[in-house]
Amino acid sequence: MRLIRLGRYRKILSAIVNFLTPVFSFRGRITVAVSLISLTLVTGLKQLGGFQRFELAGFDYFTRLSPASLDSRLVIIGITEADLQQYGWPLSDQTIADLLSIVQRHHPKVVGLDIYRNFPHEPGTAQLTEQLNRDNVIAIMNVGSRSAADQVPPPPTVPWERVGFNDLIVDPDGSLRRTLLFVNAPEKPYFSFALRVATQYVDPVNAAANILSPDPTSLVLGEGTIPRLQRGGGGYQRIDARGYQTLLRYRSAHSPGQTLTAQQILTGDFEGESLRGKVVLIGSVARSLRDEFHTPYLAGSGEKFAMPGVTVHGHITSQLLDIAAGNAAIYRFLPAWGEFAWLIMWIGLVSTVAWSVKRSEGVLLGGVGLGALSFGISFVSFSYLIWLPTVEPIVGILLATGLVVGQRAIYQQTHDALTGLPSRDLFLAYIQRAIAQPSREGITVAFLDVNRFQVINKSLGHSAGDGVLVTIAERLVATLGDQTKLARMGGDEFAILFPHSRQSQINACLEAMRAALSKPLILQNHRLAISASVGLAITQRQSAQSPAGLLRDAHTAMYRAKAMNEFRHQVFSSDMREDALSRLDLESDLLAAFDNQEFFLNYQPIVALKTGRLKGFEALVRWNSGEKGIISPADFIPVVEETGLILPLGEWIFREACCQLSKWQAQFPDQDLKISINLSAQQFKQDNLFSKIELILKEFRLAGHFIQIEITESTIIEDSQAAYELMMRLKQLGIQIAIDDFGTGYSSLSYLHRFPSDALKVDRSFVSRMENSTEDYEIVQTIVTLGQKLNMHLVAEGIANQKQLALLREAGCEYGQGYFFSKPLSVADASEAIAHQAQLPHGLYP
Repeated sequence: MRLIRLGRYRKILSAIVNFLTPVFSFRGRITVAVSLISLTLVTGLKQLGGFQRFELAGFDYFTRLSPASLDSRLVIIGITEADLQQYGWPLSDQTIADLLSIVQRHHPKVVGLDIYRNFPHEPGTAQLTEQLNRDNVIAIMNVGSRSAADQVPPPPTVPWERVGFNDLIVDPDGSLRRTLLFVNAPEKPYFSFALRVATQYVDPVNAAANILSPDPTSLVLGEGTIPRLQRGGGGYQRIDARGYQTLLRYRSAHSPGQTLTAQQILTGDFEGESLRGKVVLIGSVARSLRDEFHTPYLAGSGEKFAMPGVTVHGHITSQLLDIAAGNAAIYRFLPAWGEFAWLIMWIGLVSTVAWSVKRSEGVLLGGVGLGALSFGISFVSFSYLIWLPTVEPIVGILLATGLVVGQRAIYQQTHDALTGLPSRDLFLAYIQRAIAQPSREGITVAFLDVNRFQVINKSLGHSAGDGVLVTIAERLVATLGDQTKLARMGGDEFAILFPHSRQSQINACLEAMRAALSKPLILQNHRLAISASVGLAITQRQSAQSPAGLLRDAHTAMYRAKAMNEFRHQVFSSDMREDALSRLDLESDLLAAFDNQEFFLNYQPIVALKTGRLKGFEALVRWNSGEKGIISPADFIPVVEETGLILPLGEWIFREACCQLSKWQAQFPDQDLKISINLSAQQFKQDNLFSKIELILKEFRLAGHFIQIEITESTIIEDSQAAYELMMRLKQLGIQIAIDDFGTGYSSLSYLHRFPSDALKVDRSFVSRMENSTEDYEIVQTIVTLGQKLNMHLVAEGIANQKQLALLREAGCEYGQGYFFSKPLSVADASEAIAHQAQLPHGLYP
């Protein structure tokens, strides 16, 4: 039956989860799920009785922490080991009669004889019978717990109304925490020994009247009501709850009232007034008689400690007297629904707090703190005789904390920390699940890359870039439907899964995304417009495609879309894969080129346009790739820059050019030649660029004024202050600086005069068109005039014919280079040109 109830409980929890899923956010759903899982496990374990032992241990611990007190209404006369030595055992009827007689002289209200007396122990039987017939004397009997042999009947002359049974019940762990007060048997009612004593004290005339309440689950005693201990009450899950039982409230680890010995009574060594109007209990406290019980104090006593039966009866009697007087003396429990609500409160609280704390250490600390708080509240309530479940919520708290920590670890591994979106691995799992579902519609994976995102990062900082990414994620989530899956791949890249969607639906969704992203974004007083490039990969029925393959294809298509320089999407095709493979082969060959020393330099002459004399060379890198032959710089330089190989390649170019210039200076000491060397933007940003250049110049014993470094204007503008500082340091070495491709980039003329530049290079695009375009010729004239005003040399690139040369000379341009003079030369040809000026066309100059 218990398993059936647990099965129903799991179905209820499952229904709750299904109901809450569309209501809560992901974090809310995780909190609810963790709470329900913890609640299910803890409640199931409780139903199986798994907490009883530990809850009872908590009861014991709280009992030991409770303050001790004495009951002034109670006196216990204990028969000690010394009494046994003096009077022997069993005590004779005469000895017990004398004890009772002396006690009665001092007018106690009730005398309880906690000594079995079912047959005579001469001498003194008649005297004992006389004393037992006193109206205020309560005798004891044992009804037996295992067999009839265990039964000990009461003294035969004592009426049933003054007989109580031994009421001590031992729990499965051997401790005494409960007492059986009353059994309403069909033939006659059975009162416990302590209950007979208490009722005699409360109402000697009608001691047993009205003990039964109209409520069959409680007893009435004086002004108080004693609720019956039910199965499941407090920490009990598996107990025999027959009869009217209650939890025993101990006053201390020792006697609840004043204690005297039998010898003190018999010798008169006591204050008689101390017995007047009191409850006097007489019983054995000698350990040799083994009438002792384990109590909640045993674990904390530090020694083998057990409480004599008469002392235990004293604690029970004291508790009953308090109840009868209307004082708080009964342990109260929460009802079943209250305990369930108590558990829900703590598990829900720890789940919420744990999920809101960012660090796992904080989660663990919060769980421990809430567990300690729960323990403290349980102890405070226990001091007010309210027994709240203690171990159960603590286990629930620790379990929920562990589940949250584990879930957070999984979440952090499968979700992006910045946006909260699924990461790559989880997204691939989504694709795999979609592929496994049969459908006539294909699966589409979209790969989205934010255009010009690096500009935002570099200009406004990474924190601003993170804010933009969060905004983009929020807009995408708001735009996409519930069926799609959105993930962040890293950086400014996102991926979207359209499971089994029609192409028209996907196109509409992409258009909605474009509109959402294009809405202006205000960031640090800047109005930003966001666009993105999207690549699509669609599953093909005739081929089995893996999740990683689909994502790769969408990524490839995205690069094709990005090359279009506008927000649009491209669908992957096989030629894209071929291009991607070719590029991959190129990257692999580039790595091998460094090892195989396949790079070499050509040198294109730079000529003085007025005189035609050779003024220097521009060093240009070339690549001879073995089987593939000479590969164009236009094909491999972009790959080198993207992969970061430009740094080692650029350093090699600079060193090789300086080495060759050093050789030419030794070979042609009368020639005042200069070498122009291009530096990429990545090289220019190196922290150690200056030191590397300085070392190379020293290595080849070159003066800096023989070297001209060419950089693009965009490189300068990206970080103008750092560029200015580096350029000033390079100028200290004598190195000249030329602005390459001037007019094609930012054209920030307001910055130009601030930088220590020596030359402007007019881009070939203007030179090639100026003979047929008045506008381009005027642009060239403007650049030349600007350079002259700033005392900068002018070098025109890409001169291809006589007319271009004439126009440049007319505009006042000083230097030029291009195929009209010479193509880039090998070292040998360049050396020949230096020696004879042989590369210059004849008849062009006077």
